[in-house]
Amino acid sequence: MSKLIARRQQREWAVQVLYLMEQTDNDLEQAWEYFLYLEPSAAEAHYTRHLLWGIWEKKEKLDEKIKKTLSRWRLERLSRVDLIIVRMGLFEIEYCADVPPAVAVDEAIELGKAFGGEDSGRFINGILGRFFEEQE
Repeated sequence: MSKLIARRQQREWAVQVLYLMEQTDNDLEQAWEYFLYLEPSAAEAHYTRHLLWGIWEKKEKLDEKIKKTLSRWRLERLSRVDLIIVRMGLFEIEYCADVPPAVAVDEAIELGKAFGGEDSGRFINGILGRFFEEQE
């Protein structure tokens, strides 16, 4: 029987795997396998896998939407962590019907505070807030 792993924890794991991919030449499968070596309980994290493979598959579409939202910024100027978290939040807003958009935004803000810089939470809120408004 699989144990229940909170989605917040699974989102954190997804950020860590995606960041690992940004810092290495590992593809998604390699990064996931390496992460499972470090965090074996993640093997039960089905939502993490859903996020990882979904974000990876939709990365170009997500980035195009993010580019359109940025004003006076290029995607390349964003911190890797902030970009990963914005992608995840947007993925949940757009493609995860079981996640209310407000929850996706709130979770992304919390991830930004935990993993990003001093202003990451506000920055992520500003970007994802625009997408959230479009959903209403």
